[in-house]
Amino acid sequence: MKKLFTLLTTLVLCLSLAACGDSGPDKQPAIDAFNSASEAFNEVADVINSDIDSCPADLVDMLNQLSDQLTTKGDQLQNDDLSQEDLDAMTEWFGQVQDWAADTMTELGA
Repeated sequence: MKKLFTLLTTLVLCLSLAACGDSGPDKQPAIDAFNSASEAFNEVADVINSDIDSCPADLVDMLNQLSDQLTTKGDQLQNDDLSQEDLDAMTEWFGQVQDWAADTMTELGA
C-alpha cells in the first residue's frame, strides 16, 4: 500500500512539473537590453544637454526621437501579449541604440 501511495504521489508531482514547464516568452533579456540602452542614451543626453547650443540640430532631433521610441518600447515591455519574436526584435533594437550611443559619444569626444 505504501509503495502504491508513493508511486501515485511521484506521478502526480511529475505531471504537475510537466504542466508548468512552458511559462511563455522570456522577457528578461529584453528588459536587460532596455536598461542598458537607457543608460547609454542618458549618458549621451547628459553630454548634449550640457552644451546643447553647440550640438547640431539633427543630433538633437535624433535624441528626441530616440527618447520617444525608448519610452514607447519600455511601455510595450509591460505588456504580457508580446511574442518571443517581438522581444527578440526589441532586444536587437536596444542593441542598435547602444551602438548609436557609443558612436555619438565618440563623435562628441566624451
